[in-house]
Amino acid sequence: MTDPTDAVRPLDAAARRPRFSRWPRHLGAVVLAGALSMGLVSAAPPAQAASPAFCSDGSQPYVPVSEARGWAAGHTVSGKTVVRGTDPEAFTGSYIGFIEGYFGKGKDLLLFKLSSPTIDGSNGLKAAGIWAGMSGSPVYDGNGRLIGAVSYRLSPDNLPVAGVTPAEYMKTIGTTVVSQPKSARVSATSLKVTAAGTRVAGKSLAGGQLTQVKTVNIAGPAGTAQNAFTNRTLARTPRTAGAASLLRSGTFAAAPQQSATAKPLVVGGNIAVTMVSGDMVIGSIGTVTAICGKTVWAFGHPLNLEGKTSMLMANASAAMVVPDGTGVQGSFKETSQIYAPVGVLTQDRSAGIRGTIGALTGFPLTVKVQNPKGVQVDKYVATVAYPDSAAAATAELVGTAAMEQLDQYSSGTGKVSWTISYKRANGKTGTLSNSQVVDDRYYFPDEIGTPPADDVWAISQQVHEKVTFTGVTVTLKLLSSDAVNYRVSKVQRLSGNTWVNLAGSSLKAGTKYSLRPVYQVVRNDRVDGTAAGAKFRVTLPASARTKGSVKLTGATSFDPCQADENGETMCDEWDDEFSDPTNSFDELIALLRTKQSDATLITKLTYKVKKGSKSRNFTLTGPGSLSGTTTAGFTIKK
Repeated sequence: MTDPTDAVRPLDAAARRPRFSRWPRHLGAVVLAGALSMGLVSAAPPAQAASPAFCSDGSQPYVPVSEARGWAAGHTVSGKTVVRGTDPEAFTGSYIGFIEGYFGKGKDLLLFKLSSPTIDGSNGLKAAGIWAGMSGSPVYDGNGRLIGAVSYRLSPDNLPVAGVTPAEYMKTIGTTVVSQPKSARVSATSLKVTAAGTRVAGKSLAGGQLTQVKTVNIAGPAGTAQNAFTNRTLARTPRTAGAASLLRSGTFAAAPQQSATAKPLVVGGNIAVTMVSGDMVIGSIGTVTAICGKTVWAFGHPLNLEGKTSMLMANASAAMVVPDGTGVQGSFKETSQIYAPVGVLTQDRSAGIRGTIGALTGFPLTVKVQNPKGVQVDKYVATVAYPDSAAAATAELVGTAAMEQLDQYSSGTGKVSWTISYKRANGKTGTLSNSQVVDDRYYFPDEIGTPPADDVWAISQQVHEKVTFTGVTVTLKLLSSDAVNYRVSKVQRLSGNTWVNLAGSSLKAGTKYSLRPVYQVVRNDRVDGTAAGAKFRVTLPASARTKGSVKLTGATSFDPCQADENGETMCDEWDDEFSDPTNSFDELIALLRTKQSDATLITKLTYKVKKGSKSRNFTLTGPGSLSGTTTAGFTIKK
């Protein structure tokens, strides 16, 4: 090996940027070290018994690991993977050796040198080596027996050396423990490579590094390129979510167009595993290793290592394999289209993923978009199969609607109204409806989807009972293309036909008065005139005496996180440390229903009585997002 820092990575990832290395912490490395003359692979294979079958019906025989270990270096193999479109193409290869105990005690990783026009660069492009998106590609012996799935690679030099997860381990996904390789230094005796195997590899493997290839991660509204916004929004996903590491990774490329047409999965073909599907896509793309009836195996390494899971599976079309020209990031497969889902992923394990073709799962996420006149201009519909991604998907899809349909990329003011439908453990159904007004000078698309996402997150993370989402519907209405905030300035009272300042007035006990707020209009962080709010009426009781006051506070200046009498708060639900102060699901829903809109004007009337003072609190609705506070004092006469 000319560069002792070369690494083998899992094969599903399009490592487009150096930050792709920020992958979930369970992905690790195994250093290939030690003298290659030790622990040589035997050139004489052991006697072969009848080949076991990968499928339960006896079809698709596979090669036991014990047999592959005994192959002589140079033993020829073949395989198939997709380079362009959806049809698999053939590649060839030869055996190098194996790494003993890579997947745990008695479980080895097989090493092969692979060859094809794309791998070697004989197609007129730079050699791609083992590219991201190739993981799961099946490898066979000369008799068509399945050896395993391409799932590791040596990089960053586009080397054609691949680590193959044995079919024997993939067959038992979900039933037998296979250790996830993290960071285990390999001794001289664990690297089983002969001198002949080193010649097959084309360079020394000593000092190299084996790591899983990342998946080709895609996210965003299907067919658009809001890549920066998507990664920025998904990065806010709290770490308490099962797939938080993936969602926060910043590794998502823009999602390709999703077709309404379903296309069957095929062995050696592309497979898209999606948390969210439809007008919004969040998922990863790799290759199908085997299909037995309606059961599908793929990747040869985990997606998120979640064990039992629920995501959607679909075929996908590749535009091309893009060779890495940097020697750092690695080659990757560019995906041009995802087809409609055809099944559900149910297992995400160390040796790969497994799913079932057939009935789909998930709930609809709908975003309706309205212009300032209240006319609906478009609608987005996605299916969320993975509940922990629901909050992130809601925030991202609402924000994208603001950019795509309302042309709001920076400043803006809008109103979001949402209804979350759910089914409880006892079978009863329910809904939570809320609304919010949002204004932001620079990041309106990022902020407008947060309020509904907060409620989705709170319900998804509560621990009181099993609750299943049945739908989330959000209506986004643009109020202004500017960030408009109404800052409470003063309080006026109606005197005859004229509005005068309440402050300093003399009021009579036992009398009803008409009052109204006056706001400073703050447009894009600058004062832009004033505006009078809607009038409201208050009655000064006959018992009032001496003096009183009216205090107005805009909702954005009111601290809803003040501790209650028990010292508990309910704020910032969509956070790394989700804290639910409630004792039941009913209490949680009741609490969420009390959340105030930023268009709320908190009003407090205070007045003196014979002994002490009294006050009355009530709320009003303002013209938009409200801030600031003011107090108007007055005297009271009998």
